[in-house]
Amino acid sequence: MRRRVQLITLDCALIVAEEGSFLGASRRMGIHHSALSRRVRSLEHSLGTVLFERHAAGVRPTLLGAKFLGNLRRVLAELDGTLAMVATAKKGQAGNLAADFDASVHATELLDIVVDFIRSRPDVILRLAKT
Repeated sequence: MRRRVQLITLDCALIVAEEGSFLGASRRMGIHHSALSRRVRSLEHSLGTVLFERHAAGVRPTLLGAKFLGNLRRVLAELDGTLAMVATAKKGQAGNLAADFDASVHATELLDIVVDFIRSRPDVILRLAKT
């Protein structure tokens, strides 16, 4: 079943896990720890499971909580990449670039350069064309 969960609440859960405490996470986020705790409890209620073991020294993700948070990190990283791609295109950074290369460069060396570029700039779509 699909539920409505605010992105800020998901971020809160990730930061609580990273900090290991509600107090540390609340300081990092600049919100009161009780408000942060309520957000995470609401998320747990919505999911129908406990994400964190709470103890005097802080919190630790449960087994299911750790799996949830791992998947959540991956999904949010993909979302961030998608949003960055749109922002880049919106700024007018999308377009064409023509580049010549030295014909003395061996084909495999050129391919290595192209592969390195593609790996370093996943936000760029590279199309090679003969002119």
